[in-house]
Amino acid sequence: MVFKAAIKRLFSKKADAETQVDAAIVKGFRKRYARFRKLLDANAALADLMTDMEIKLGGTSLFGITYVRYVAKNALNFTRRMSSSLQGMHGGRYEGLTEVVDNLEKKIYETLGPEQDCREMCKLMVLPLSAVDLSMVDWVGGKAANLGEMQSMAQLPVPRGFAITVTAFQLFMTQNNLGENILKLLAGVDPEDRENLSSRLERVRELVENTPLPQEILTELDAAYVRDFGDADVRLAVRSSSQTEDGDKSFAGQFLSELGVARKDVPASYRRVIASLFTPSATVYRLHQGITLGESAMGVACVEMVQAVSSGVAYSHDPVNLLNETLVINATWGLGRYLVDGLVSPDMWIFTREERPSLVRRRVSSKERMLRLDGTGNLVEAEVSAEDQRRFCLTDAEAEELARMVMRVESHYGGYQDVEWAKDTEGKLVLLQSRPLDMRNGSGRTPKMPLLPQYPLLLEGGDAAYAGVGHGPIVMPTSPEDLVNFPKGGVLVARHSSATYAMVLDRAQAVVTETGGITGHMATICREFHVPTILNMPEAMRVLTPGQLVTVDAFSCRVYEGVATELLPMRMELDSVRLQGTSVYSSLRDVSQYILPLNLLDPNAASFAPSGCRTLHDVMRYAHELSYHEMFAISDEASEAGGVALKLKAPLPIDLHLIDLDKGTTASPTARSVKPEEITCVPLKALLSGMLRPDTMFRRPRPISMGGFMSVMGQQIVNPQGGDGRFGDKSYAIISDRYMNFSSRVGYHYSVLDAYCGNTLSKNYISFNFQGGAAGEERRIRRCRAIALVLEELGFTVNVRNDAVKSRFQKYEKSVMEDRLDQLGRLLQVTRQMDMLMINEQAVRQFKEDFMNGIYR
Repeated sequence: MVFKAAIKRLFSKKADAETQVDAAIVKGFRKRYARFRKLLDANAALADLMTDMEIKLGGTSLFGITYVRYVAKNALNFTRRMSSSLQGMHGGRYEGLTEVVDNLEKKIYETLGPEQDCREMCKLMVLPLSAVDLSMVDWVGGKAANLGEMQSMAQLPVPRGFAITVTAFQLFMTQNNLGENILKLLAGVDPEDRENLSSRLERVRELVENTPLPQEILTELDAAYVRDFGDADVRLAVRSSSQTEDGDKSFAGQFLSELGVARKDVPASYRRVIASLFTPSATVYRLHQGITLGESAMGVACVEMVQAVSSGVAYSHDPVNLLNETLVINATWGLGRYLVDGLVSPDMWIFTREERPSLVRRRVSSKERMLRLDGTGNLVEAEVSAEDQRRFCLTDAEAEELARMVMRVESHYGGYQDVEWAKDTEGKLVLLQSRPLDMRNGSGRTPKMPLLPQYPLLLEGGDAAYAGVGHGPIVMPTSPEDLVNFPKGGVLVARHSSATYAMVLDRAQAVVTETGGITGHMATICREFHVPTILNMPEAMRVLTPGQLVTVDAFSCRVYEGVATELLPMRMELDSVRLQGTSVYSSLRDVSQYILPLNLLDPNAASFAPSGCRTLHDVMRYAHELSYHEMFAISDEASEAGGVALKLKAPLPIDLHLIDLDKGTTASPTARSVKPEEITCVPLKALLSGMLRPDTMFRRPRPISMGGFMSVMGQQIVNPQGGDGRFGDKSYAIISDRYMNFSSRVGYHYSVLDAYCGNTLSKNYISFNFQGGAAGEERRIRRCRAIALVLEELGFTVNVRNDAVKSRFQKYEKSVMEDRLDQLGRLLQVTRQMDMLMINEQAVRQFKEDFMNGIYR
C-alpha cells in the first residue's frame, strides 16, 4: 500500500509539472499573438497615415505646420509600436530596429526644428487679411487663409477685412472654464442617440453664446475695425473659418456665416459662429470625417459686405465632364446665397480654359427673386423686375473679365478652383472665396468621366489608388524574368498588388490588379511614380488577355478595349499644388523623405534587414513581413503544449488538437474535446468546411497504379524515415477568433497553414507550406507542382523548390479569405496518398483540372 501511494504521488507530481509547463507554453503563445495583433493594428494605422501624407503632398489639401508635426509624431509612434511588438514576439532577435527608428526620429525632428505653441507663433487675436497667407491656416483657419492668400500673394480683389485668430478662440475657451464645461456636457454622449446628442449640443450652443468675450479680444476687435474702416458704418460678413474648413474636408454649409453685421454686433455674431461648431449636422459630419474636436478650432473672417448687384460661383474647369476643357460661370441677381442653396436657376457662361478665355456659349435663366441688403443692413428677399428676370446679370465683357480672374486663381494655386464672386454697385468684380475643385480625390464636387459607348467596356469597378488615364498592351508578369523584360508603355495587370512591381512602374502606362488596398505598399509606390492605378478590380485576370490593347480610365475605374482617343488629353498631370513653394509644404516634403519612400522590396534579398531600413516605411515593411515568420514558427512548438489542447471530434484522417488563445471556441474551460459546431475561429471554420465536405472524405482506398504503390513501398524500404516519419503524429491548431496556425501531419507529408481573417482587409493573409511525402523524389516533386498549379489558380503567390511548396495569399476581404481557406481544406484532404498517382506530367495537369472542376475522387 505504501509503495502504491508513493507511485501515485510520484505520477501526480509529474502530471502537475507537465500541466505547469503546458500552461507556460500556452501563455507564451498568447503573448506572442497579442503582440502580433498589436503589430497588425499599428501597421494598418501607419498605412492610413502615409496615404494621407501622400494626398497632402499632391497639393489638393490645405494644411498647416500642426498637421506636419502630427503626422511625424504619429508615424514614429506607430513604427515604434511595430518594432517593439516584433521584438516581443522573439526576444533579442530584432534589437537593431530600435536603433534604426531612433536615428530616423532624430533626423525627422532636426528637419522640423523646435516646436512652438500657437500662441507663441501668433500672439495677436486679430490679423488684417493683408497680412495673412495660406501658410497661416493653423492660426486663422481655411477660409481666412484663402482670402488672405488671394489678396496678399496673388493680388486679386477681395473685400476689406480682418481675421480673428485661433489664438482668440483658445483664449475664449478658457473664459469661465468654457472649454471644460463643453467637454463635460458632451462626455459619454452616444453619437447614434441623435435625440440626446441634439439636446446636449443645444445646451453647449447656449453656453457659448452666453459667455462674454475676454476684454483682450474685444479691444483687438475694435482696433481692427477702426484700422480697416475708420468711423464709417460698414456692415460685415462674419464668416466661419475652421482649421479644417475649405481644405480636403469642405464642411460646406456646416458652420454659420452671418451677413450684414453692424460694428456693435460683431462680438455676439462671433460667439454665434463659434457656437455653430456644435450643431448636430456639423458634429455628425465631423465624426464621420474622423476629425476630433481638438482639430476643429475656429478662426473667423470678418469682411466688408459687398453691395452685390449680382453674384455667383465660377468653376475653373467644367465640374461635370473632365473631357470639356472649359470653365463655367453661374450668376444671379443680388447675393449669392439663393444660388448656392439652389433656390434660383442661374445664368451660365462657358469659356475656354485659356489665359484670355473665349466665350463658347451662354444661357439666360428666369430669375424671379433675389436676396439683398436693405438700407439698415438687413437681409431681405425682393422680387426681380419683369425686365431683369430674363436679362443676363453680367455683360459678356464682365463675364470674360471674371473668367480671366478665375484662371489667375487657378494659376496661382496650381489646381482647379471653386470660386465665389460678386459684382458691386460700381461694377467692380470681387472674389469672396476660393477652394479646391478636386476632380480626383473625392473631396468637393467629384465627377466621373462619361461612359464612352463607342469602345467596348471590358471592366468597371475597384478603387483608384492614383487617378489618370493610360493605354497600351496588357502585360501579366508571372516571374522575375517577366518583370525584367516588361515593355515600355505596357499596362501591368496582376492578380494582387506587390511592392516588387516598383521595378517596372517607370515603364508602365497603368496598373490594374484584382486585389490590393489604396493604403498598401504598391499603392504608395504607384502614387510616387504617378502611374494611373486601379486596385480591387474583380475578374481582371480572366477578362483581359496578354497583348490586348486597352485604355485604363482610373478616374472612373473603367477599362476599355482599344485606344479611347477622347480620354488621352486626360493623361496630362492633374495634380493641384496649392501650397507648393510655401514653408509648410516644404516642411512636409522634407519630413516625408524619412517616412514615405520604400526601399525594401524583395524579402529574399540580403538587404532585407534592419541595416537596409532607410525610412519608417522600410521598418514597417520589414516588421510586417517578419511577424508572419514568427507566427508561422508556432507550429513547431505546438506539440509541447499538448496537455492543454482540446481534441476535435470530427471525421478527419488526422488526430487534430486545438489550443485556444482567445475566443476560438465556445467549449467550457473544463472540456477536453470540442465539436465542429463549437468552433468560432473564423479561419478554422472555413478550413473545416472544406475538409468535411462529403465528396472529399474518401471512405475507401483511392484508385492507384501498382507502379505508384510499389514506388512508395520501395522508397520506405530504402529510407524508412522518408517524409519526416510523421505518420500517426498528432496535428495541432493554435486558434483565436480571427487567427489560426494549423500544422497537419498526414501520412508522410507535413503542412503548415497560418492565417488571419477579419474585417480589416490590410490585415488578412494566408501562408501555406507543404512538404515531404512517401514516394520517390520524382513523384514528390510532381505532387508539389500539382499543388502549386491549384494554388496559383486560386490566386496565391507560390514558390516551389524540389518537394516543398511555399505560398501566400493576402489583403482580400473576409469572404474571399474564407473561400480560399475552404479550398485549402479540400486540398489538404485530396492530397492524401496523392504522390502515388503522380506517374507522369499528364497526371499533374489532370489533378489541377479535376480539382478546379470540383472532382475530388
